[in-house]
Amino acid sequence: DHRAAFCTDRAKKGLTMRSRILLGLGLVSAAIAAGNATSAPPAVRQTDPIFTVSQAEEGKQLYGERCAMCHGARLEGTYEIPGLTGKFIANWSNRPLSNLFDYVGRAMPQFAPGSLSPEEDARIIAFLMRENGMSPGTQPLPVESEFLKAMKIGPIAPK
Repeated sequence: DHRAAFCTDRAKKGLTMRSRILLGLGLVSAAIAAGNATSAPPAVRQTDPIFTVSQAEEGKQLYGERCAMCHGARLEGTYEIPGLTGKFIANWSNRPLSNLFDYVGRAMPQFAPGSLSPEEDARIIAFLMRENGMSPGTQPLPVESEFLKAMKIGPIAPK
């Protein structure tokens, strides 16, 4: 009886040890695969936001009229109002652009939320993207939610 119990315990331990080894090898393999996947340079996604130079310039004008009184002429913010560079863009990074677009449309400007048209929201967001280091293209930033959901602001190197 003692031998049977010993063999059963040993078999359980062996299975547990074998499982641990296999699990460890699987984790190491996954880590190597992940390391190889991230070592390649990032490709430009078709989902990168698009906007034009003129759209960003029009957004600059609107920003000066409707946003600068709270967020600052240089997008620097105040103690109570967030700046619109650096941490701001990092907070919206890797999320659908529709999230930012919907927030701006619903909550801004603070003294008259929702008073901007979708086209004005797009112009202001184009300006913010340009000021945060994104390059303009040949197509304007759309206002249609289905397109904005497919676009994401990627990590942007600091200026």
